[in-house]
Amino acid sequence: MANASLDEDCSNARCVVVNSSCVTTPAGSRRCACVNKNVKISRTGCSMGPSILSSNETFVFSTDLSRTPQTVGLIPLDELSKFPVTFSTEANVYPDEGILDLRSSPGVIDVVLVKAINDAPTFVVVLRATAGEFTVQQVVTVRITSSSFTPEDVTVMLVEGTRRGTLIADVRTDGSLGGYSNYDMETTDDTTRALFIVNNSGQVLCGQDMFLSDFANADTVAKEYIISVTATKGGQVARVATFYILLFRNAFTTMVRENWRGNILSYSITSSRFRIDIKEDTRPDRLELTKDLTTIRLVTGADYEAGIRNINFILDIVTTDNAKSTTVDVRIKIEDQNDEPPEFQKAVYDFSLLAGSKRNSVVGVVSATDRDTGGRTSFHLYGAYKDDFNIDNDGVLTSKVDLTKERFPSTIPLRVQAYDGVAYSNEANITVYLISFTSNAINLNRTFLGNVSESRPPGTPVANVAVSNYTGYKFANSRANNLLKLNLTSGMVTTAIVLDRENTDHAYTDFTIQAYMDSNDQCSPVTIGQLITNVTDINDNAPKFSRSSYTGRVKESSNPGTLVDGLVDVVVTDDDSGENGVVNFALTGTGSNYFAVEKSNHNQFTIKTSGIRIDREVTPYVVLTLTGTDNPSDPQTGTTTLNITVTDVNDNTPRFSNGTTVFSVEENAGPTTITTVTATDEDEGPNRQVSYSLVEGGFGFFEVNGSTGAVSTVKEIDRENRNIFNLSIEARDQGSPSRASVLAITVNILDVNDEKPTFSQTFYKGNYTENTSCTANILTVTATDLDEGSNANIRFSTTSSNFTVDPTSGAIRCANLLDYEEMQQHLIEIKAENPGTPSMSDTVTVEINVEDVNDNSPRFDKTFYQSEITTWEWVTNNPVDVFEVTDNDSGTNGQFTFSMSGHTDKFFIDGETVGVLRIQEVASQPGASTTYNFDVTASDKGSPPRTASVSVSVHVKKIEGNSTVRFSYKEFRFTIVENQQYTTPFGTARASHDVSVPVRYTLIHGGDFHIDPTSGELTSSRPQDREAAPNHTMVVRARDVTTNASDVAVITVTIADVNDNAPKFLTTTAQHVFSVPENAMDGSVGAITAEDEDAGENGTITYSIESQIPRPHFSIDSGTGHITVSGDLDRETVANYSLIIKAMDNAVTPLPATTQATILITDVNDNTPTFTTTAYSVTVRENSTNLSKVTIVTAADRDVGCNGSVSYVADTVMANGTVCPFKVLEDGVVKVSGYLDYETTSTYECIITAVDRHKCSDTARRTGSTTLSVTIFDFNDNPPVFHGAPYRGNISRNAGINSLVTDIITATDRDDKANGNGLVKYHILSNTDYFTINRTTGSIYVATSLDTLNDDEVTLRIKATDLPQTDPPMEAITEITISIITDQPRPYFKKHYTLQAKDNEAPEKGESISIRAYVRRASEEECNCTYEVTADASSFHINSMTGEMRQSLEIDREETGSQFYVTVKATDLHSRYYRTTNVKVIVDDVNDNLPYFNSTEQKFILNESTPVGYMIGHVTSFDPDENSKPRYTIIQGHDAVELLSNGTLVVRASLLNYTDIRMFVKVTEDDFDGRVNNTLPTDTQVSIEVRPDDYNENAPKFVHEKYETSMNFLAEVGAEVHIDDFRATDADGHNITYGIKTRNDRGNLNINNKTGTISVGIRFDDTVPTILKLIIEATDESPHSRTGSCTVLITLKDFTATECIVENEYLRLQQDRQQRELFLGLFIAMAVLLGLISIVAVFACYKWRTVRRGIQYHENIQTARAKEGKESGDGGYDNLGAREEDTPYNPLRDRDFSAGVPNPAYVSSGPRPACVPPAEPHPFQRQSSNYRI
Repeated sequence: MANASLDEDCSNARCVVVNSSCVTTPAGSRRCACVNKNVKISRTGCSMGPSILSSNETFVFSTDLSRTPQTVGLIPLDELSKFPVTFSTEANVYPDEGILDLRSSPGVIDVVLVKAINDAPTFVVVLRATAGEFTVQQVVTVRITSSSFTPEDVTVMLVEGTRRGTLIADVRTDGSLGGYSNYDMETTDDTTRALFIVNNSGQVLCGQDMFLSDFANADTVAKEYIISVTATKGGQVARVATFYILLFRNAFTTMVRENWRGNILSYSITSSRFRIDIKEDTRPDRLELTKDLTTIRLVTGADYEAGIRNINFILDIVTTDNAKSTTVDVRIKIEDQNDEPPEFQKAVYDFSLLAGSKRNSVVGVVSATDRDTGGRTSFHLYGAYKDDFNIDNDGVLTSKVDLTKERFPSTIPLRVQAYDGVAYSNEANITVYLISFTSNAINLNRTFLGNVSESRPPGTPVANVAVSNYTGYKFANSRANNLLKLNLTSGMVTTAIVLDRENTDHAYTDFTIQAYMDSNDQCSPVTIGQLITNVTDINDNAPKFSRSSYTGRVKESSNPGTLVDGLVDVVVTDDDSGENGVVNFALTGTGSNYFAVEKSNHNQFTIKTSGIRIDREVTPYVVLTLTGTDNPSDPQTGTTTLNITVTDVNDNTPRFSNGTTVFSVEENAGPTTITTVTATDEDEGPNRQVSYSLVEGGFGFFEVNGSTGAVSTVKEIDRENRNIFNLSIEARDQGSPSRASVLAITVNILDVNDEKPTFSQTFYKGNYTENTSCTANILTVTATDLDEGSNANIRFSTTSSNFTVDPTSGAIRCANLLDYEEMQQHLIEIKAENPGTPSMSDTVTVEINVEDVNDNSPRFDKTFYQSEITTWEWVTNNPVDVFEVTDNDSGTNGQFTFSMSGHTDKFFIDGETVGVLRIQEVASQPGASTTYNFDVTASDKGSPPRTASVSVSVHVKKIEGNSTVRFSYKEFRFTIVENQQYTTPFGTARASHDVSVPVRYTLIHGGDFHIDPTSGELTSSRPQDREAAPNHTMVVRARDVTTNASDVAVITVTIADVNDNAPKFLTTTAQHVFSVPENAMDGSVGAITAEDEDAGENGTITYSIESQIPRPHFSIDSGTGHITVSGDLDRETVANYSLIIKAMDNAVTPLPATTQATILITDVNDNTPTFTTTAYSVTVRENSTNLSKVTIVTAADRDVGCNGSVSYVADTVMANGTVCPFKVLEDGVVKVSGYLDYETTSTYECIITAVDRHKCSDTARRTGSTTLSVTIFDFNDNPPVFHGAPYRGNISRNAGINSLVTDIITATDRDDKANGNGLVKYHILSNTDYFTINRTTGSIYVATSLDTLNDDEVTLRIKATDLPQTDPPMEAITEITISIITDQPRPYFKKHYTLQAKDNEAPEKGESISIRAYVRRASEEECNCTYEVTADASSFHINSMTGEMRQSLEIDREETGSQFYVTVKATDLHSRYYRTTNVKVIVDDVNDNLPYFNSTEQKFILNESTPVGYMIGHVTSFDPDENSKPRYTIIQGHDAVELLSNGTLVVRASLLNYTDIRMFVKVTEDDFDGRVNNTLPTDTQVSIEVRPDDYNENAPKFVHEKYETSMNFLAEVGAEVHIDDFRATDADGHNITYGIKTRNDRGNLNINNKTGTISVGIRFDDTVPTILKLIIEATDESPHSRTGSCTVLITLKDFTATECIVENEYLRLQQDRQQRELFLGLFIAMAVLLGLISIVAVFACYKWRTVRRGIQYHENIQTARAKEGKESGDGGYDNLGAREEDTPYNPLRDRDFSAGVPNPAYVSSGPRPACVPPAEPHPFQRQSSNYRI
């Protein structure tokens, strides 16, 4: 017959799977299926199925009973998860009233409330699960209660600038959240998810540095984010809190145009939790502001000309419950617009001009003002002669034609209007008067062009201005003589000095030339014309870097083209023009090959990385020389130094130090440090901080200290289970991503004597043949000891006197010969003992059965038999005598036969154990009296047989005649009952005889039996024991006393059995140990037999099983005692059985006997490995390195031994067979084994397989599996990617602020947005003054007026960065080139100007500079501009036409500083566009201030052993002058210290006898040029404290500034708080005492002031916070004690509601302690007070004598201090943050925003029961749930 597995057809096959049978399916087919409550776990395996579905039987769900439908909870079917089987589940509710809907999901039943209810009903739910033929059912109860918990709404104000990791709130502080866990955040907004974190413990943290500009647009002042916090309780997920977080700026500044109306700022508030209003008392007086839901709008425009330059007001941000508020300081700058018409300064202008003046003659200038700052005024002429004149934008009126008398009247009328591009002014009248020609008013209007190269020597020709008939040439402006030399007679113009084109006074000049006519005797010269000189450029200026050195930073191993931070778009200037001013760059120096210089825009450089990657560990910094070179044909160079720091990238793996890697530890040693491994990392910062972990091979026995690398055991190790461990220790740095290396070390487990020897058998049995020599071994016992070495040396011993055991081999021999007849069985105890310390032993019972040999001969009861019979008694078969023979041997050795040496024809012996000598049947009667002598031999049946002989003499007496005495029976048989007394006859042996003849009866060999001689009645002298002799044979003789006639007969007395013996088992309990394999149906176990010495039914035994523990799975044959299996044996359910076996005889009143049997169920591999969890769910970081630990899976096999040894299949696979990138190690540790890429695969469903029989040699194995669900947590490994780059755009230079430049910039990031990795924000790296970018969209806008931007084309570097919460951000950089379109001429400055001034010098003596603006055109011609000073206008004057600027007031350097800037504005007269430049004013110092002291005392500290000549320090005075040279002199000195004139103090004598040295010093100034200020102090006191050499220099210092630990909330009094490395050290070597400075517990903790050990002094109750914060202070023990402190945070685990101490009791404890402290304080205070009184008394006497001398001195000091205090004012910055009103939370003090640490500012005190004592002396109650930072 074929074999069939599960689900296979078994119609003609045999089901071979254990616990399976052939069943009929509903379809009628025959299939193999699991039976007997077994469930199918594989195609070839059945396992005992679950007996229940859920480990809980009662479920209580709390919810809102009115809200439907809703899932109120889950019924986990956790018991099903223990089986790798898919169950179909269902659930039914009773009573079914339509209230609940039960929905089946894998592994759970969802309980859904579908009908609103008012009360809290209880339901019965029947759960049912089916898998194949297996069905299990369970009844549970479900109770739905009303939840009193209402999700809390929490408002939080968060000021901009709050750092990442700041604790916002801790929802665990809400008292109604007891029992909730697994907190999470709900939000639909990706940005919100990136900004905030809710960790598993319920803390709400900032996920980013909170800057609105990074997340919102530039005009946003506040933005609300809403997150919901969910938590789990009893399988129910509930929303426990909703946080309304308002991120706000405390100040906002922007700029708007004049008269502009619209939104000036915005805010985003999406809930009704906050309200934003304009603070009424800050509303601008002349402006109207309105507010709507999202913006503040300016309704009325601001008039710049009306003096409204700024709009300042304050926004009030208030929570709607008015619990919290803050303010935003808003400052709006107004940008002037062209909204005012020009106005003429005069309504009428009169100009005079010589008649005959040539074309282009200047007639005059009209002046119009425009109140606008940006107005561009032009003029328009009207009238009959308007076409003959021209007026430019500066109001300069010139002629277009010659003004001759013939053409024009003497008075020419004109009208003029000014136009600013928007509006016209009123008309002004111009009258031009033509004056008749005179010789001294001649103007030839010649134009001479001069051209000279700069830097030519004086005398270089420039131009010739000679005109025929003229001589006496000169310059009309004397300033021209400073630059040029004009020959009086020839008119030749040459250079007077070396001209510098870069000097704006030299570069372009326009001087008027005058001369005298040769023929006229003139009093005044004739104006010849204008000499316009252009100085051409030569390359005489080297490029100038703004700094002599620059610093930059770049990451090592950066990709080619990476920008060096700090060295991007750095401007270099070259005052030359054209190609002479174009700079090219080159890098030189060691390391220059790592970098490349790129020229960007005009004379700007950017440093990038080259194609060679730089390694910080080799080159941590690079110092390069950057050379700027201009015109290559005549180059000039400038250099600067680039100091580039190469910042670390985590590119080095920690390296373990060399050393031994083999260690040992004793087994059972408990936690023991084995070694400390150390690893170093060549990186720096967090990248070199190494933490250690055990990644493989520990199997839960080892741990590695993450900080120190100490390798230690965590629990006892049993060497006998594992004697060697191969540990893999990982050293991982803290970089991101981190790097790690692994060190393999071997730990050998040293043996200790912890194992006792174990015998190989629980019972030994051997046989010994009696009397055998003791030189032979009877049997050998063996034992093993799992220890090793000497601990495993076993020695055997016994206390038996009959046997010996070889101490080494275990061979057992007899100590002396054993006699079977003395003892047939010996039970001895053998001890096996090892020599360890302490020694350990085991014992075993050995049964030795002595085998019988035929060593005993039969024994007759007599040594000689003599009998006499008469011829009357000679009758066939008549007894003659009786032989009783015994043999002590057993068996056949004790059985014997009789033989006769003769006369066998006469006699024969009948019987075996009792021989009756009888007369042969054919024997003839002797004729006369005869005696027969012969020997009777008894031979046993041994081999060889043994015999015994005895002599027998039979005398036959001849009696004639016939006997009158005859027994009628030759055999008498009687039966008596054993154990009874038979003193009365039990029978009669009577012979027939003549009644007249007396007969006497006698017994031959009667023994205990007697016969009445007369009556023949038989009696017994004592009770008989059947078991000793069941039969008695004797001969009775009846003799006629008269005639001696006689006869004999045989009497046999049979002893009838009485049930006086109970059954006796033939074996001991120790021998009743059987084993049987599990699943053995009807299998034979063994037999237990007993014997009963009774006979018949009394000796017939019936066996039964009295009890079976724990289950009745066995039966016993009642007749044989054979035990067999009668039930299902499952070793995993019951591993051994204890049976009580009863043996009972069958007597009427039976006697029982019992014994115990143990049946061991041996294991069969019938269980598959089962994982502790049916499905594992883990999260793995995408950047996890190969072999990174993922989780630990555990599979167990219910089998034992090698059947239960489990191993794991290394590869994990998905359902489709694809190998997962995870592998399972031997110890169940799952590690990463492949590349993880979140963007490719974000989740894995991997199957992990466990295999049993790992330690078995065969391959018949079973497997089990589980599912590992791996969610890949995104790592920020993808930078943003720009699309369509590089970009171009253009914008008009007239574009207003906030004008859109472009919206085409787009970047995307493949990473996940949920944690900010994939969120992209945009930044501008350069030209941020002119452009701004929308952080979210990437759109670029104009930030400020482009009129001030010099370049016509700007290249912006745009950076796109992602916003990871934990990972390093990644970025991408692109460029956009923006063309600035210029429609009209605009002025700009080609250089920076510097004016040199002298401190307090008269303005007329000061220098002047000439400022020039140029038109933005290719020709770079000089601008037709007007100039004005817009700042410090009162101190400086500038010629509006020429740009010449000079001082108008004296400059005080001490007020202005050594340099400051003056703003000059140049306005184009045509386009009215303007440009400003800052002129640097350098003020040379004059020593016009005296030095003074700013304090009345200067202190110094010295040690008493300071050597002579030691420089103590300097006396310091203050002098605002830069070139001050103070001189110090002694007013009152000291012998031990010398004062040098420069203020240096020098030791001149030993200081051993001094403790305090005082001197008085005066400061003076020799080179002084100023006014004396007598109010400033010029003397001071010098105090020198002389300290002893052992002075306490150092304060105690803790190893860490902050410690974090935990302890159990239920810790008993005296329990210590374990804190690693908690100690303080003092560098001075002083002893340290510890104390608690501040605390938030209730005095529960004590500290040992000597050791610093913190322990529980008062048990915790639920009034203490879950996180205890202690400030521990360490004080050194020195005459000058110093202190150090640290913070200790203790998290209480397993926080439990406890009975609190009532407030009165708590207060009493507080008062007791306070009274003790008060008493001690008062005692110390009184002692101090007495000392002070004594000191004050002495001091008062001294003070009384000296007070008058110091009165004036101290009054001066107090006056100065009072003045300083008054000037300092009470101003502050308190209004920057949110105001605190009636807050229900602790004030924000001692802020500690480390991650995971609750800030006291957010811990709600909450309403407490009356008995709860305060955490501080006066508690505060929680009234609302508003949080604020």
